[in-house]
Amino acid sequence: MTGVRAGMARSDISQCITASLRCQAACEAGMARLVSEGHPADSDSVRLLRQCAELCELNARALQKDSRLARRTASICVELGSQVARTAWLDSNAASAGLARDALFMARACRLLLFAT
Repeated sequence: MTGVRAGMARSDISQCITASLRCQAACEAGMARLVSEGHPADSDSVRLLRQCAELCELNARALQKDSRLARRTASICVELGSQVARTAWLDSNAASAGLARDALFMARACRLLLFAT
């Protein structure tokens, strides 16, 4: 069995890839902002964003290569993106609203891949 391509429209896969890369960039920017504000690099909030950025990159690569693990990476990416969105939404910093939007957009775009046949 190949990755997700068998049961998915190419546009759905492309949207998930694009959303994953956008979320990766938002998480990296969020990490940089937190560190510049004095948060330790090993704090829970910075670690969450680092994991999200790394997983979003991995998800995009897996989808681009039609990896057999693409559904798994998408599933974990959806879960982690939802967590980042919740956390960012509760933050009072205005920049966090953009991060929440990008993480939620990625979770919604990639969720479609989880239910493909």
